[in-house]
Amino acid sequence: MRIEDMSIDQLLEMNKVICRRIDQLQDQENIQALSQLRVGSKVTFNGREGPKVGIVTKINRKSVIVLAEDDGMKQYKVSPGLLRPLRDVK
Repeated sequence: MRIEDMSIDQLLEMNKVICRRIDQLQDQENIQALSQLRVGSKVTFNGREGPKVGIVTKINRKSVIVLAEDDGMKQYKVSPGLLRPLRDVK
């Protein structure tokens, strides 16, 4: 069936299914990203003012609190999928 031929009710039902699937995929990505993080881990992410480096201070189910190193004591609430762990350079 073409989307142009669907009724409003059919489109709304399809929208619910699509939104549910998007939520499932985002949850899977967050779980994967969270598995790589620990409190005290050094991470990087792109903030509004550019790249940031910080330390993970708290891990929630859908967000991570990061204390930015270059902004003094500024904290950021960041989606886990936007964080990249930094590895220790030896």
